[in-house]
Amino acid sequence: MTFIFAMLIMLGSSTSLNAGAELSERPEMLGQFRNTYYYVVIEADYAQYPTDTVLRSMKGNVIAEVSSRFKKALDIEGTGKLINGRIVNYAGRVDKEVRYLFTDAPWGLGVGTCELVPFHTIAVDPSQIPLGSTVKIEETVGMVLPDGSLHDGIWRADDVGGAIKKDRIDLFTGTGRDGSTTLSKAGIYHLKPLTLRMIEPPALDSCVHQKLLDEEL
Repeated sequence: MTFIFAMLIMLGSSTSLNAGAELSERPEMLGQFRNTYYYVVIEADYAQYPTDTVLRSMKGNVIAEVSSRFKKALDIEGTGKLINGRIVNYAGRVDKEVRYLFTDAPWGLGVGTCELVPFHTIAVDPSQIPLGSTVKIEETVGMVLPDGSLHDGIWRADDVGGAIKKDRIDLFTGTGRDGSTTLSKAGIYHLKPLTLRMIEPPALDSCVHQKLLDEEL
């Protein structure tokens, strides 16, 4: 299945984020926000459970048969990697049921056409932090990342979440649960308040404003 993107803004390197950081010499303090983390759920981690439920598209068609344990985790995290390697992503709800679509984005999608980037994407409450903003999380500056590099502290507010309200943010850590180890080693524990500053406000052509066009499933 081929998906056509109206526009895709790539966030794949901290270098591009640093370029935005240089635009603000006096970052505005946004406040302290309690953190959680989210990740891409791996279906293979649930292979011991029976295949007893389905994933449906927004049109109601079955796009995958999976275990209910995997689907429960997927409904929470929003993105999953199937055993066949395909990536499924939250598309919306129909009668309270979470519906999905396939995407070529390796870690899934946030709002609009924004690709999730491990340790650089956060989900926010848009009433507190504008979607598309580039922010600095002070406690993540110098954090050792899985590849051994040091974090520059720069993140993009390109996602939302059902439980992410008011003083909550959700840090995207990539595939599987292991990203929590990176955070804990840096002293960033569940619901620890983190200090955020505005580096750059959202641009009018930000990926959060772009519409994702997909073929009917």
